[in-house]
Amino acid sequence: MAQNLQQLKKRIKTSDSIAQIAKAMEMIAASKIRKAQSCVEKHNPYARKIKYIVQRILTDKDLYEEIEKFSKERKGKRLIYIISPDKGLCGGLVVNLFKKVSFYVQSGDYVVAIGKKSTNDATRYNYNVLASFGMGTSFPKYDDIYPIIDIANKLYISGEVTKVSVIYTEFKNMLMQEPAIEEILPVKPDKSFKENQMDYIFEPDPQQVLEDLLPYYFEVEFYSAFMNAYASEQAARMTAMKNAKDNANDIAASLTNIYNKSRQEKITNEILDLANGQQEI
Repeated sequence: MAQNLQQLKKRIKTSDSIAQIAKAMEMIAASKIRKAQSCVEKHNPYARKIKYIVQRILTDKDLYEEIEKFSKERKGKRLIYIISPDKGLCGGLVVNLFKKVSFYVQSGDYVVAIGKKSTNDATRYNYNVLASFGMGTSFPKYDDIYPIIDIANKLYISGEVTKVSVIYTEFKNMLMQEPAIEEILPVKPDKSFKENQMDYIFEPDPQQVLEDLLPYYFEVEFYSAFMNAYASEQAARMTAMKNAKDNANDIAASLTNIYNKSRQEKITNEILDLANGQQEI
């Protein structure tokens, strides 16, 4: 019985320690998600406006051949970015993301892995990995994306790839994060614009405006995916750590009840032994 009590005390102590660690990680994730959520909400109007202008020009205006390559569908190899966390402990986020990856990525595609989890997954399934980058633990800066998207710029403009896509986890809210696929290039015109066509005056001309906007369009679309992936990671980790903390506390409480009952049973048995000994005397 004494040995069982010691084991119970060790298990209670372990559960309490796990609950404390999970609580600390939950608080860290909560502090990061507030900044990430704010940045995503502030960035979205800017991203939507650039996308709207680019699609409007592509829908309404006849452009030159050198611009059509950014909107014309072509057959050929694809370049796919996979954005994942560097670390785990974020619930089912990584598993759900890789289900999306396995469904979309084909053997002939080029892959750029961002995050250690995606790098490991791409290596395990023998994807054609061109480069890998770390996701990091701090909020991504805008300057961080330039060496990453430079690969897409070179391959797409040279014609080596005909499509550029990003697979990431979209941040819906604190409780919902869903894997998503964003096809950035070629730019798909929104056909709904044709239903309500309006004449615009572009200065200097539509081609020049589009040429100037396309680099920003690609940067903004990719950075949006990057921010969503980071915000989703922190939200999923906060939820996972909260669940782990609650479970650890429940286990500790249950073990404490068992310990108290066992201890009380031991004391009662000792009293009975003493009483029986006195009666024999």
